[in-house]
Amino acid sequence: MAALESLDLSSNKLGGRIPSELTKLTFLEVLNLSQNNFFGPIPVGHQFNTFDIDSYAGNLGLCGFPLSKKCGSEEERKPPTPKLVEDEDSAIPFIWELVMMGYGCGVVLGLSTGYIVFTTGRPWWLVRMVERDWQRNFTRWARRIGRKRN
Repeated sequence: MAALESLDLSSNKLGGRIPSELTKLTFLEVLNLSQNNFFGPIPVGHQFNTFDIDSYAGNLGLCGFPLSKKCGSEEERKPPTPKLVEDEDSAIPFIWELVMMGYGCGVVLGLSTGYIVFTTGRPWWLVRMVERDWQRNFTRWARRIGRKRN
C-alpha cells in the first residue's frame, strides 16, 4: 500500500474525518475523495499539499488547505447535519414514477369518460354493451335454472 499512486474513493457515501495516515502514502499522485460526507480539517503533509480543490468537492464539512474554508471554530469540527437525499439507485423513486404515470393515465381516462357522459347525456354505446351482456347472462342463467327443475 505504501507504493499506491492513485486512490479514488469518490461517491461512496463515506463519512467522518479523513485519516491522517493517508499522508504517509508518499507515492500518491491522484486522490479523489469528492462527493462523500467527510468533515473536519484536511490532513497536511507530503502529497496532500499537492491535491487541488476538485479532490474534495462535495464534502461540505471539510476545511483547511486547499479549500477556502478555514478551520478553527468548534462548529466547523462537528459533522454537518446530513441532508435527506434519495439515492439514484434506490427503488423508491422508480415506484413513485410508476404511481404518477398510473395516476396521470387514470385522470385522463376519467376526465375523458366524464366529458362523454356529460356532453352526450348518456354513453349509449356503453349502455348497449352492458345491457346486451346482462341479457345474455340472464338468459343463460334462466335456462340453467329451467333445466335443473325439469
